[in-house]
Order: sequence, then C-alpha cells, then structure tokens
Amino acid sequence: MAGELYDYIVGLAITGVVFISAVFVVPSMNYVSFLQVDQQQLRNTAEQVFKAMLLEPGYPLDWGLADPFDQNSVSRVGLAAENSTFYVLDSDKVQRLVTDNPIGYIEYDKARELLGLKDYGFSLSIVPPFNVTVENNVFEVAPNGVDLKLEVTVLSVAGEPIPNAVVESTIIYSTKKGENASLHVIVEKNTTDPLGVCELERHIEAPSDGEDFSDVIVVFRVSVSDVASLFVTYQRVPPNDIAEINFVGDNIILTIPEVTPRGARWVDNIMEFDWESFVSLYNGTRDNQLDKLTYGEGYKVWSRTLKGLKQEVPSLLIMSFWAVEAGVGRRCILIGGPNPNWLGSRVLQYGDPAGAAGAKCVVKLQRNVVISGMTYLAEVMVWKESS
Repeated sequence: MAGELYDYIVGLAITGVVFISAVFVVPSMNYVSFLQVDQQQLRNTAEQVFKAMLLEPGYPLDWGLADPFDQNSVSRVGLAAENSTFYVLDSDKVQRLVTDNPIGYIEYDKARELLGLKDYGFSLSIVPPFNVTVENNVFEVAPNGVDLKLEVTVLSVAGEPIPNAVVESTIIYSTKKGENASLHVIVEKNTTDPLGVCELERHIEAPSDGEDFSDVIVVFRVSVSDVASLFVTYQRVPPNDIAEINFVGDNIILTIPEVTPRGARWVDNIMEFDWESFVSLYNGTRDNQLDKLTYGEGYKVWSRTLKGLKQEVPSLLIMSFWAVEAGVGRRCILIGGPNPNWLGSRVLQYGDPAGAAGAKCVVKLQRNVVISGMTYLAEVMVWKESS
C-alpha cells in the first residue's frame, strides 16, 4: 500500500551452538556457522551504510554546495540536511549521486572508499513511493494547435493499481508570432479508475490569429492518500537535446549537450513549481552576452544566481528556450529538469546493481525520506564481494 514504510532486513538468526563445539563435534556445521557470521557482519555493514548515508550530513556539512565540485574535498558522504529531523535529505547532496551529472558528482569507487566498504559493494536508489507512467496515445502537432491524449497509470511499488489517486495536470504551451513567444497555462484535475488509470485529452489551439503553436509540456502532480505529491513531466522534446539543467544552492546552471542540431539557443524563461502554481524566476532578453547558450568558447555553460532559490527548495524547473528543433526550425521549446527529477525520481540508480545480482547474499534496507517537501522511497542494498 502506497505510503507504507518498507523497513525490513533479510538475515538469519545466529544459533546458540558454541563455535568450538561445532568444529570438533559436528564438523559438517562448520560452513553453516561461518555463513551465519558472515550474514550478521553483512547486516551490520548494511545498517552502518544506511545510517551514514540517510541520517548523517557528511563532512563538510555543506559539501553538496561546492561549485566547482571536487569529490576529493568530501571526507564523509552523508546525505542528511543540516539540523533537520530524521530522514530529511539535502537536495544539493543528493544530486551529487546522479551519475554523469555535468556539474560534478561522487564516483562509485570514491563513495565506497568514504564509506569504508573495502570488501563490500552497495547501491542506492531514491524513487517515488508509488509508480507513475505516462503513455502517449495521441500527440499531433500542427501550426494552429495540438491534439493531446495522454494516459496516466498509478501503481503501488508492488505493482498493484491505485484507484482514486488525484492527478492534477498542468499543461504549459508556447506560441510564437515571428520571433515573439508567449506562454499559456491550463490546469485539469482527474482521479484514477479501479485500474489506476486516468486520461488527459485536450485539443489546444493558438489563442489568436497570426500566432503559431510552438511547443507543449505537461506536469502531472499525483497524490495518493496522505503521501506528498509526485511530479512527473511529459515533454515532447527530450530535455537533453536542448540543455542539461541543474541548480546548486541559489545558482541555476545550464550546460549544453553534445547533440545536433548545434544551433545557438537563448534562455527565454525559467519557472519553478511551488506545489500550487508556477512562479517565474527569470525572464531572458535574447542578449548574445547574457542569455546565449551554444558550442562556442565561453557559451557552453550558462549560470545565474537567484537569491533565495535554496530556501524555495524547488523540485522542478520548467524552462523555455528559443532554439532549433531538428526538422522543424527555430521555435520556443519547453523542457523540465533537472535529471532525473522530471521523471519523478531523485536517484534512479547509484552504485553497482549488477554486483548484487551475482552475490550469494544481499541485505536490502528501505525507508521513506523527504526531499524538498516530497516523499521518496530510499533503498540501500549491500553485499559481500567475491574474493
């Protein structure tokens, strides 16, 4: 059932047989005794990793804020927010476990070293406490509008349908008239049926003559019982085709991906989702010095300091770019980020899950955690590596 805490530890109880007696009296039990000791050690190690990562802030206490980031400056790798209640994590620290984060992350082997896991492997995921998928049934774009038909399915972690989940759909679409772009917002609310499914169906037109439809993005806010909402973003253009979005403290940082077309793009608008509505953070000017992001020297990274951003703890940023879409031309394109936040997760997979698949024994610990006011399921797996 969504919202439950899945705190369980797989292990075996140590028998009351005295070890020295087992060696001489029942030699065949010697292996079993060693196995039980190894499992107890594995359980203890897993609990230590779980505590270090989810209950401790690490050191330096604000290590996630470093910019530029150097993993060698971190001496302890805890994710907890400073001066917080139990299982409240710091979003800046969590994003440093997103592999290949363009603004810097801690490599797996470095994390193992910091956690003292010389003979053990581990993995960590931080995902929603329920699963939400969005299927595109109809998505036809024309100059005068778009036919939008999306199917949203809400399931428990165990794969059971969740009926009566509240699905709030915020549709943001852009139009253009010449080189001028405008943004428009539509909000709808539905609930899932007994199969955990609801549909969003809309025909959207440019609001006035002379305007062409440009792009659309949909943010689904899904709430189940008392569990904090989950944001899942459906976007027509993959976000890493336009820019990699990140924020650290009060800084928004964009980096340009190695994709084609390689045309310049300008930052038009930045918005954050504050649970109830979108709040504008930045309006661009299309100035070549201020708001341009391209492959030329000095333009591959764009950053702005927006005072108070960290206190707002945004879970999701929506950005509009004046950019080239392959096969279409230049238009106002909307994307969400950072990755993987727009998918509803914070850390899809960190560590070595393949190692767990080949291990004789794995300890798995799960716990609900809170990041930026939303609830996630953190899962830590630890195993003994083969010699």
